[in-house]
Amino acid sequence: MRSLLQPNCQLLDVGCGTGCFARALQSQIGQSAEITLLDPCTEMLNRTEDIRARRVHGRLEALPFADAEFDLVTCAWALETTTRTSQAVSELVRVAKPGGFVCLVFCADVPFVGLAGKLMRSAVSFRGTGRFLDPGHVETALERTAVDRIIRLPCGGPAVALLIHRPEADLVIAAAA
Repeated sequence: MRSLLQPNCQLLDVGCGTGCFARALQSQIGQSAEITLLDPCTEMLNRTEDIRARRVHGRLEALPFADAEFDLVTCAWALETTTRTSQAVSELVRVAKPGGFVCLVFCADVPFVGLAGKLMRSAVSFRGTGRFLDPGHVETALERTAVDRIIRLPCGGPAVALLIHRPEADLVIAAAA
C-alpha cells in the first residue's frame, strides 16, 4: 500500500469509522496527501477531528463526488454493511482516477482456521453490523466496472483484501473503440 501513496495524492477513505485506517495512511505519507473521509455516521466523523482531512457525510452506494476525483480510494470494513454490493463497488471505481487504485478489505465468507477468525465471525453476526461476502461475487461485480486488474492481497482470518487498478484513460478509450 505504501507504494501507492504518492506526495500530493488525493485519497478517499470510504466508511472511515473512527479514522484508524486514515491515521495509519497519514502516518506513512505525512501531510502532503489531501485526505477525504466519508462515513454515514456523523458521530464517527466527529471522532476523526485529529486527522487533517475533509469530512463528508454520505453512503458508499451513492458517493457525493465527481467521476475520477481520487488517486486512491480505500474502503475497509464497510462494504459488508450494504446489501447493494454491485452498486457500491461501481461507485468506488467511478470516483477513482484513470490510473488510480481502489483498495477493499471486507469480511469474507471463506474457510478460516483459528480463534481470531471464529471470534470475528461471532462478533459480526452477534452485533448485526454486516455480513460475510462471497469474494467471487465481489470480484464479478468489479469485473463489470472499468478495471483492468484485481489483485488479492494476503489477509488473515475471514477477510479478503483486494487491490483494484483502474486503467489509464487511453486504455479505456481504446477498449471502447
